[in-house]
Amino acid sequence: MRNVALVPALAILLASATVAQVAVAQPANKAEASVAKDMRMVGEYIDLGEYQMARDTLTKDLETLKNAGSAIRPIAAETHVKLGVVLILGFKNTKLATEHFGIAISIEKDIALPDFANDRAKLVFGRAYEAIHPTIKCDTLLGMFHKLVPLAQEGKPAVIEAKLDRYLVGGPMMVMYRGAGASEFSEAPMSKVEGCTFRGEIPGDKVNAPNIEYYLEARLKDGRPAARRGKSKSPLLVNVSFGPIADAPEEVAPKEEPPKEEVAAAEPLKDEVEELLLAEPAKPRGSGCAGCSTGSGAPGAGGLLALLALVGLRRRRKS
Repeated sequence: MRNVALVPALAILLASATVAQVAVAQPANKAEASVAKDMRMVGEYIDLGEYQMARDTLTKDLETLKNAGSAIRPIAAETHVKLGVVLILGFKNTKLATEHFGIAISIEKDIALPDFANDRAKLVFGRAYEAIHPTIKCDTLLGMFHKLVPLAQEGKPAVIEAKLDRYLVGGPMMVMYRGAGASEFSEAPMSKVEGCTFRGEIPGDKVNAPNIEYYLEARLKDGRPAARRGKSKSPLLVNVSFGPIADAPEEVAPKEEPPKEEVAAAEPLKDEVEELLLAEPAKPRGSGCAGCSTGSGAPGAGGLLALLALVGLRRRRKS
């Protein structure tokens, strides 16, 4: 039996993901890289039977993605679907797993189960998929079928789809919309794409947080409405996710190199010593020069130290 309560529950869960994106904790590309690294660890936790660690890691990752404005990115869908499997494997929590599967499928229609999913997880996932994307046969459809749009990304077109009874296809199919703060509805045409499916878009410049309102109207050739989903007095509502664009490259400030000190070229020490030696004639033996070696006019260790000290004094005076 199809889980008919799943879609309203998803609207609430996805709405909560929108509100929490006001404060951006870190750039989206860094957040997604961090989560991708955790994904590899989750597989190891499951192999070891550490389901609580896997659950805690995935729950933390969802919070990280939400704060970075990546709540409806493909990596968020992957995180939700893995958490759903963990909830079944380790906790037998089918209800909560169904909700996470539903969110994953709403974000990315073609999301696949991970390799560690068991038969129970596959069954629950299949039911969630049918609830989100029910099989509608055009030859038996009566009236109009439309699946609510759970969440839209700010600044990007919101794609709207509906299926229409073949006997009602006579005039145009329209989506009537208004952005946040607008009083009047604008309209955009919906085109037939295949079978009895019509598709249209709410322009990206009208998709602004916190939400947009819309309703669908199929018209007869003379312009009279033939079928509706929603209406101007009670329109359908789409929550709009806002935050940084995850695909945008991170801006990295150029590194400022510390200013280089201008150091004057040092004069060769050897030259200065020779200059002092020439200026100071050697004292004769027995002159009482404590720093001179016996039998030579050249300075010994003490005299050399004295000369080096004198060189240093001269350099300080020059500077």
